[in-house]
Amino acid sequence: MANTNVKGHTGLLSVYDTAAYKPIVCFTSTSMSSVLRLIEKVNYCTEGETIQSIDGIDRTVNFDAEVMTIGTPGDAVSYTELLALQEAEQTFKLEGRGSAQYFNAVISNLDDTFQAGEDATFSGTLTINGDISETDPKVTTP
Repeated sequence: MANTNVKGHTGLLSVYDTAAYKPIVCFTSTSMSSVLRLIEKVNYCTEGETIQSIDGIDRTVNFDAEVMTIGTPGDAVSYTELLALQEAEQTFKLEGRGSAQYFNAVISNLDDTFQAGEDATFSGTLTINGDISETDPKVTTP
């Protein structure tokens, strides 16, 4: 089997909006970071050696996108809607990195740039709370 490159445009990020996942419009890039938190100790019991233990994992998703207006009916979430969603934890779906990944996160950062002669853009950061799952938490089974 031949190796193939994964195309960046497959990294789609969507937010759950009342009844379905809606993509966030016109990404130019997404990135996901997973950082292990370590606790280091040195004491007499360890005879001066540094002992490391895992305290948890900090995960974030960063994204860049273009500011756009949404037609009717809206099939995507706009920058304006993201600003309104920033005040509470949301459920997100991230695709393009193997199987779909579902997680709860807060929109911890949103920045926009309106430059003369250019398309308006924005960037943001999601801070993930808890675990990432391959099972959609919004699907109800009878």
